[in-house]
Amino acid sequence: MIKKTILFPLALLLVSLSYTASYGQEDVEGSEDHSMISRYEGSVIKGYEHVDYDRIQFPSGFEKGSLEIDKVEGEVTKILYAAPEGLSVFQVQRNYQIALKDAGFEIVYECFGGMDEIPRAIYTDEAYSPGWLGTGRPSWTHGDDASYFLARLPGEDGDIYVSAHTLLSDKYDGRPATALQVLEEKPMDTGKVEVEIDSEAMKEDIEESGSVRIYGIHFDTDKATIKGKSESTLAEIANLLEQQSDLNLRVVGHTDATGSLEYNMDLSMQRAEAVVEFLTSNHGISADRLTPHGVGPLAPVASNQDEEGRARNRRVELVKIVE
Repeated sequence: MIKKTILFPLALLLVSLSYTASYGQEDVEGSEDHSMISRYEGSVIKGYEHVDYDRIQFPSGFEKGSLEIDKVEGEVTKILYAAPEGLSVFQVQRNYQIALKDAGFEIVYECFGGMDEIPRAIYTDEAYSPGWLGTGRPSWTHGDDASYFLARLPGEDGDIYVSAHTLLSDKYDGRPATALQVLEEKPMDTGKVEVEIDSEAMKEDIEESGSVRIYGIHFDTDKATIKGKSESTLAEIANLLEQQSDLNLRVVGHTDATGSLEYNMDLSMQRAEAVVEFLTSNHGISADRLTPHGVGPLAPVASNQDEEGRARNRRVELVKIVE
């Protein structure tokens, strides 16, 4: 992703992990600056959290008394900084914004001026919260002159979001504390949990509704090549057909909505054909009993707006053929 190639200007001075602030406090153990954006010069890391994949709800606007929220998923880094004494919230926030703009980010939303002049919902757990970040109580969010902004950098592999929530924190003797959040959009690594469905369960679903959804058949990305871990599920389909000699099935391939309709229609058909080929070649099922179809993204069972929904839409369905 583009994150590795962005060089931020010297408005924010890059510091090393071993950096000790001028007032003699060290970064919390195991923390580090994000590789893409540094701290405000002289700040110390008070809290840190990094996860490979998560979701953040970023406040992104305020219309007619209602806070607008962008729900974004990807790699997440959260860093809580305490800045030196004598700085204002505006001074810290504006330095971050200038550096981000110079690197190509757009400021999606900002609100300066303190709790009495900006939407209070920004600072509630329900709408947005940068979290405790291991700081314990009292919360670092207690203080004055709280401000927030959200910046976004579009990218071919996914957008990058940066938010900064800064206030004069009572916990840190009135020094500016900044919760910096960086989210880099990327696909979630799925397939880590398997749910086995046996031939008896397939039979019950088909008898009840005329079809059964199969999630245990996995393919290489953007291909119709069946992965080896799919074989146990395919063996159960073969068992079903062997036990039900009068059962004929439509094997229907489904995709998510990523990519063009034409591409997904073709891919889903290829995958359905691959399943039929596997069952006939490896398990001796008669090809006359299996009819492949591909419907691409035309029959979703969940929203394609997030990876969880897209994963549910990528499936194979077995539909009973009624003569």
